[in-house]
Amino acid sequence: MTSTRLTNKYRTNMKKEEYTKLINDKPWNWIKEHFDVLDTYTPKKIAHCEIDQDKWIKFSVDYFDQAQHNYELPKDHYNDFAKKLSTTNNQLGRNIHNSSELNYGVEGDTNQIMIDMFGEENRKKLGLRSDYLFFRLIVKMPGHGVAWHVDHIGSYTQKFQNELEIDHHTQKCQLGQIVRLWFPVTDWDNGHSFQVSETVLSNWQAGDVYKIPFGMGHCSANAGYVPQMTVALTGIIGQ
Repeated sequence: MTSTRLTNKYRTNMKKEEYTKLINDKPWNWIKEHFDVLDTYTPKKIAHCEIDQDKWIKFSVDYFDQAQHNYELPKDHYNDFAKKLSTTNNQLGRNIHNSSELNYGVEGDTNQIMIDMFGEENRKKLGLRSDYLFFRLIVKMPGHGVAWHVDHIGSYTQKFQNELEIDHHTQKCQLGQIVRLWFPVTDWDNGHSFQVSETVLSNWQAGDVYKIPFGMGHCSANAGYVPQMTVALTGIIGQ
């Protein structure tokens, strides 16, 4: 009797007919077919930057009210492919209860504050111009993750739409090549993972930097018990 009550208490909201329809319709097939024919990419650490973990953690607390509270949902700046992918992820069960994140860098002056925290030496080490930097600090609490997706430079274009002329096919602008980099601001902990193409990254240290090509499938998850804090940095190559 106790076992039955526990089962009912913790069962999902999915009904049998909904599950049966998903299994029969296989709405994930088009995603698998798309990514299975793409070239694979093996991410390699391109640099290690000096990161003051306590400072970044404090920033996430001090500027909590300027963080976007995001979860899996098609967004206006997404292209048609990204919207279809996000819609399918929703259909498969991604929602506010398992895909939430705190996302800093858009509201207020949080982007400039992160630029200052990152510092000139780290920027020069990565070979990025000092202007047109876009930091996004992403905090995932335990039990949440970002579903498999691709980035198409949409948010960067939206931020600098009046200043940069961006070619979305080459990811170049009038000032040079635009790149997307990823690095953690806290050390890896149990249950943290980040997958790019067919490679799953773990055991990272704060400041380990990887390049994530636009259009390359990736995802991340916090199946542990410590918040996961990482940065997606977009900028233009050149000093």
